[in-house]
Amino acid sequence: MKITIATGPMLPVPPLLGGAIPKMWHGLAGEFAKRGHEVCIYARRFPGQPDEEVLEGVRYLRAGGFSQGRSVALVLAKDFAYAIANTGGLPAADILVTNDFWLPVFAGWLRPSAGRIVINANRFPKGQFRLYAAAAAIAAASSAVRDAIAAEYPPLAARTFVAPNPVDTGLMHPGPEQHVAGGQRTLLFVGRVHPEKGVHLLADAFAGIAARHPNWRLKIVGPWAEPAGGGGEAYLRQLKDQLRGMPAEITGPVFDPAALAHEYRASDLFCYPSIANRGESFGLAALEAMACGVPAVVSALACFRDFIADGDNGWVFDHRGADPAGALAARLEGAMVGTEDLKRAGGRACDTARRFGIEEVAGMYLAEFSRLLGRAQG
Repeated sequence: MKITIATGPMLPVPPLLGGAIPKMWHGLAGEFAKRGHEVCIYARRFPGQPDEEVLEGVRYLRAGGFSQGRSVALVLAKDFAYAIANTGGLPAADILVTNDFWLPVFAGWLRPSAGRIVINANRFPKGQFRLYAAAAAIAAASSAVRDAIAAEYPPLAARTFVAPNPVDTGLMHPGPEQHVAGGQRTLLFVGRVHPEKGVHLLADAFAGIAARHPNWRLKIVGPWAEPAGGGGEAYLRQLKDQLRGMPAEITGPVFDPAALAHEYRASDLFCYPSIANRGESFGLAALEAMACGVPAVVSALACFRDFIADGDNGWVFDHRGADPAGALAARLEGAMVGTEDLKRAGGRACDTARRFGIEEVAGMYLAEFSRLLGRAQG
């Protein structure tokens, strides 16, 4: 098959600035190519990356692009301009799979040779899926997203399947850095340092229990600057005020995959307290931690149900109650005092994450592509 993967205009591929979507397509494209398919990634232009190159059997074409901002309307306007400018540059293919907002609309009208359109739905529907009525298929990142799409626009229900964001289990796996007996223990957050990620809830919860657990520290890893999707300087100051005097640090982002894997393995418990009820579609960072043998405490968002079972391979707190920080603190403290429970949950978490490996998810996509083209899977 000839497969084009068209990513959005904000983050580069390969994932020099991190991001779940660039990670996903960089990994899946390589796996598609290994299986003998002709693969092209159409991505934003970025300093240090040529406009055209071939990496590990995958052809990269790059054009346009812009930095992420806080204004949704402005982001959509810029994405509109990006799609208009770049639809004509899409190569001829059998399948065009994309997570971009506007590009599949224009590709269907202006570039039919780009292939059967498969929408990668890594966001909850907010009215936009009516624009994709002509799509051949919708790949929902989670069961929650699939169900929301079907509820919002029933004509797409039969064409929507679940294809989770994969984790690179060849890189994200348990290692010798973690679980040093009698040593300092680390509670880790990795992600955008933004209010919708609930980082302030984590800071509040940890501040309330830190004195009772002097062998634990909190480490927050991720971008806080607004152009990188963070909450900005005011939010960073708020977090620092909440954690003043606590054994805690906010390090900024870690984009190198190997260095990020080390961060996971060097921790003992992961927390992803997202409160984005209509924004969190999957939660890859939690799954990456699990792949490294580190269990996660997460909010009660529906997307986490696909891979976290409360009290088995992780823990869930009620972020919608009257005291979400208190609920999170109780869950964290319960996990922190049980060393053997942490180990058991970490082992189960690692077993779960293996079901979401790149090879497994690539197979899901290729099976759907083959079905759409009426071919045997290759």
